Amino acid sequence: TCGTVIGATAFRKDVSNFIVPLVMDVTRDVAGQQVLIESYSTVANGSSAVSQGVELYAQHTLPFGLGAQVNFTWNDTSTADVTLDGQKVGTSPLVGSAKTQFNASVFYETKRLLLRASYNRRGTVVGGLSSGLNTYTAPYEQVDLNASYELMNGLMLTASVINLTKSQEWQYLGNDTKDRFVGSIYAGRRAYVGIS
Repeated sequence: TCGTVIGATAFRKDVSNFIVPLVMDVTRDVAGQQVLIESYSTVANGSSAVSQGVELYAQHTLPFGLGAQVNFTWNDTSTADVTLDGQKVGTSPLVGSAKTQFNASVFYETKRLLLRASYNRRGTVVGGLSSGLNTYTAPYEQVDLNASYELMNGLMLTASVINLTKSQEWQYLGNDTKDRFVGSIYAGRRAYVGIS
């Protein structure tokens, strides 16, 4: 089927509270004595925050089955106070949010065959608080490939390569320098073949 779709959406979400992972030094009563616990991991409460932005979408398919689709999201979040046991321990943007997200796919589709290559890019993602600073996951991008072929009525052969580019996530403390490295996540390139 040939056609074009273009869309735009504006959004605003009011979040009354949210959970913030927290790492900090605390003093606790242990067997009647005050003991300093360093790098104590817990969760705290983020107060009211706003997430607002715009999402743009477009798809075009040519008569012979070749097509492309793209979408882009821009998200602006406010900074909220973070409290633990009723005391303010810092401020944080909405945890898990990224300012930008972009996805693009090129596909070829017939009655029995589907081939798709997808590119995904996510901007910097806000994490929890550690020693008074947010952790941030650096921008991340990867390419995925998917294919399916109908062998006969009711029998489908599928194949996928996830993270063809062998991309890796990098996390830092604060968003002002790469010198405070926290860790990295690497899930590797994964390939799947199946029949359903």
